Amino acid sequence: MYSIRLSGIELRDPFVIASGIVPDVPEYMARVCQEFSPSAITTKTFTLNPLEPHKPPTLVKISDGCFLNAIGLGNPGIKVMGSMEVPCNLFVSVGGSSLEEIVETAIIGEGKASLIEINLSSPNRRGYGADTAKFVREIVKEVKGKVRKPIFVKLGPWDNVVDLAGKALEGGADGLTLINTVKGMKLDVDAGKPVLSYGTGGVSGRCIHPLAVRVIGEVYSEYSAQIIGTGGVFSWEDAMELFLAGATAVGVGSAILERGFEVLNELRVGLTAFMEEKGINLSDVIGMAVRK
Repeated sequence: MYSIRLSGIELRDPFVIASGIVPDVPEYMARVCQEFSPSAITTKTFTLNPLEPHKPPTLVKISDGCFLNAIGLGNPGIKVMGSMEVPCNLFVSVGGSSLEEIVETAIIGEGKASLIEINLSSPNRRGYGADTAKFVREIVKEVKGKVRKPIFVKLGPWDNVVDLAGKALEGGADGLTLINTVKGMKLDVDAGKPVLSYGTGGVSGRCIHPLAVRVIGEVYSEYSAQIIGTGGVFSWEDAMELFLAGATAVGVGSAILERGFEVLNELRVGLTAFMEEKGINLSDVIGMAVRK
């Protein structure tokens, strides 16, 4: 498999586990690292203080490879990171309802992180996500002034995502994570109400893959930034689409929910065989489809 460098971090291969997949339990994280050797685990998004998740149900499968979830950034607070000893790269996802909270959370999270991912795009908690994304330049600038580890910003597939990506990079972001889930809703036709307790939720998986390809392509074409591409990667062909659109690394999430962590090795084997057959390196194809 081909190693890559992501903002100075040496990764054994370009596949990382996306946020929200691995529980924030050190023993479980360690077992995933030891058994499946992910290049990195992106943590669930941590806030400064504990945040209660929404009431169940919070996750529903809507079709083959597509999910709808509304956990609502439920987490035990960033201070639990202090006791974590995990034998692989941790990309620590942080969020908050204010600039000050995000900065403080990032400072605490840096201790165990190889990279800090600022989540400014959760659609499932009022006061977070898009509500803070409009201050992305200021947020990144403040975090960069206090944190030495690389900073990536996770954005949603909004109409103004290219503009927000530019503002994140202007603020000093080392890269971007594209894309987050898309806000949607599923109704129980018998009960006549939403299936999820929160009502709406984030659509993920195969359903958003073409959207991820488009957004990554538009952002890379404009800025040539380093991007962790996420959104419906179930096969090496799906991953290759994201690389061609401009992703340096690829986050895997829904495929793990559906098929288990073994999918990571399937992706590695398939991508390696394709590149060896073509006689190419990963660096040859990143952004190839959208280069100006």
